[in-house]
Amino acid sequence: MRFVWFMLNHYLCASITKKMNFDKNTVIGITLIILIFLGFSIYTQQQEAAYLKSHPPKQETASKYPTENKAEKVTNTDSINTKVETTAIDSSKAQAYGSFANFTKGSEQLITIENDNCIYTFSNKGGFIKKVELKGFKTFTKKPLILFEDKSGDFNFTLYTNTSKVPIQTSLLYFTSNVAPKKISGDEKLDIIYKIDIGNGKIYEHKYTLNGKGYAADFSVNAVNLSDVLANNQPITLNWKQDLPAQEGGIDDERFNTALYFMNNAKEEDDLSRDKDKEVETPLHWVSYKQKFFNTSLIAAKESFKSGAKLSVVTPTNNNAIVKTFSTQLQIPYNNNNAFSFPMHMFMGPNKYDELKKMNVQLTEIVPLGWSILSIINKYFIIPIFHFLSKFISNYGIIILILAIVIKLVTFPFTYKSTISMAKMKVLKPEIDELKKKYPSQAEFGQKQMELYSQTGVSPFGGCLPMLLQMPILIAMYRFFPASIELRQQPFLWATDLSSFDAIISWTQNIPVINFLFGNHISLFTILMAVSSIAVTKLSSQMQPSAGADDMMAQQMKLMMYVMPIMLLFMFNKQPAALSYYYFLFNVLTLGQNWFIQKFFIDEDEIHRQIQENKKKPPKQNSFQQRMQEIMKQQQEAQKNRKK
Repeated sequence: MRFVWFMLNHYLCASITKKMNFDKNTVIGITLIILIFLGFSIYTQQQEAAYLKSHPPKQETASKYPTENKAEKVTNTDSINTKVETTAIDSSKAQAYGSFANFTKGSEQLITIENDNCIYTFSNKGGFIKKVELKGFKTFTKKPLILFEDKSGDFNFTLYTNTSKVPIQTSLLYFTSNVAPKKISGDEKLDIIYKIDIGNGKIYEHKYTLNGKGYAADFSVNAVNLSDVLANNQPITLNWKQDLPAQEGGIDDERFNTALYFMNNAKEEDDLSRDKDKEVETPLHWVSYKQKFFNTSLIAAKESFKSGAKLSVVTPTNNNAIVKTFSTQLQIPYNNNNAFSFPMHMFMGPNKYDELKKMNVQLTEIVPLGWSILSIINKYFIIPIFHFLSKFISNYGIIILILAIVIKLVTFPFTYKSTISMAKMKVLKPEIDELKKKYPSQAEFGQKQMELYSQTGVSPFGGCLPMLLQMPILIAMYRFFPASIELRQQPFLWATDLSSFDAIISWTQNIPVINFLFGNHISLFTILMAVSSIAVTKLSSQMQPSAGADDMMAQQMKLMMYVMPIMLLFMFNKQPAALSYYYFLFNVLTLGQNWFIQKFFIDEDEIHRQIQENKKKPPKQNSFQQRMQEIMKQQQEAQKNRKK
């Protein structure tokens, strides 16, 4: 539904400009396509809602690793150095842990490490990062932005040993560490090591290296002299689950833009956005839990995770505090070496393109900039201009205005050629009408029409082709604005957040069709965009050849063009205010640009004189026109043969 307006609008533009003879079935067909599309979308949504109601998501995830029954409570996790008494696992179960049994008892100790951008809370119970707060960001409700917070062993390693009766769960072990709470900055680095020393130089540890600034950290799993303890040829299994908390305004939009991304060893990226369990048959290079504007990613630094990774996505019902729940089970290839180490990189921060690019592992693929040409335009044209302007201008509404002006200047040659071509078609309209009267046969009329175009140097496609060349930029902008974290919580005029909709009217009642089309609000920038689109359509109609009273098809086509702006209200009302604002500016600049071209560059008398001069010259045909004339001749000959 997102690109219906673009496709239909230019289809209609081409139809009117070329003045091709459609019958009323074409209009009926287009209308039915739109109605069927809307009807099918409503039906699909209702069916999905009914299915979710009767099939609530499973609480279990793909990470079905053995867990122990625990009754633990952690409090005051925001304090700098917190000790929390916990209940140890049953003594019989502790004995089953063999060499690791002594580490199943203890108290949880939390320490906080702060750098320029993040506040990390570490726990000795499991030896992992329990919580991450991003300092430079707030939630939509202006609360501290917690990227994730572990509730109960959500980051756990399963170890298979020769000395235990059951697999070891690191989330149940109490590690030792001599790290104290600390604040680092700039180029400083800090190593944080959580260790389990079972004696005789046999050590299992989690090592983290934090930087004084930024969102990246190094993490490694190390096993020293454990070749006779850890089972040979058994992988170390990482079980990683995360409830992604709601951070933005509008849970539906946030869920739509939340997905589990992963890339295999062959650098082939994929994602899971809907509820699904998936097993990946190839080794994985990285996994990313991506929300609309933030992500937590785990990257294999050297050797990849083994094949057979299990991924799961679950969307909770009746819980708008959680966007989605992601689960991953990764296999770390343990080689029974006495100095085993598996290094990884972690990224815990915003989806800023430049920050993700620093990771140098194609993590930028989680930012949905579009496919192929759209991605190229965004990466090498839109984003550099946007970031350059943001260095000098703090108001993003002004930046978008300047960006729109720059793009209109870049596309001005296309607009100019399109406008001139439409003016030529308008001047040539009387002669086309004469040919239509003189040659009632469609095939013969088409051939004579192509000959006239060839003689006068007028291209029937000149009006639409330049406009179609602009389409990749327009669609690229459609992908750029919703993915731009720079716009997050940036106010402009009446919009309090350019990354969300600018509601001027909202309601709480559930009105099925209205809520499906509009959501529970009306956005002002969307209304302005639709009104300005009608103005652009009206101006374009005046510039095109006028349709005769008997040309019902052209009249109906022009009417359909006025329906398109109404559809914009449905398609863009739930989109970010920045997107509607940009298209509103684009329409206003288009009106000004077309007025300028008509005022200073178009002289219909001069165009008519030039067309008559071109008739006196030998006709020049390009290969396309030659093929079209050949087709027309073949059709004419076929008609004559049928009459015989």
